[in-house]
Amino acid sequence: MKKIGLTLGDKWLIGILCVVSLTGIILSVILFPAQANTVAEIRVDNKLFKSITLRQGYYEEIRIGGETEYAIIEVQDGKIRIRQDDSPRQIGVQTGWISKPPQQVVNLPYRIVIHLVSNESLDVDDIAR
Repeated sequence: MKKIGLTLGDKWLIGILCVVSLTGIILSVILFPAQANTVAEIRVDNKLFKSITLRQGYYEEIRIGGETEYAIIEVQDGKIRIRQDDSPRQIGVQTGWISKPPQQVVNLPYRIVIHLVSNESLDVDDIAR
């Protein structure tokens, strides 16, 4: 049985394919750097209810509560807000859209806190807790 080896043309083809592949990987890392993920953490009674990654083109409505004592949270195009609730002062609703960490929306009557977190560094020097 005759042993089949790589010819000079095969070696050149493999080398060219490796160079093209590595060039594509390097260009994709340089031209499209990893974007920071902003995550909205929705907490009810200080327990994590849901985590949502905020991104363009994404829409969701979340209802927390029952027929009475409810809040409707709206997520749209990288922003989040409490769209509607039946609390007397509507402070969470009046806060409006948030989209940049460390912003948050608080609804005290129903103990709902929406807090934005990110893996990128903040422009804030320090946050006192």
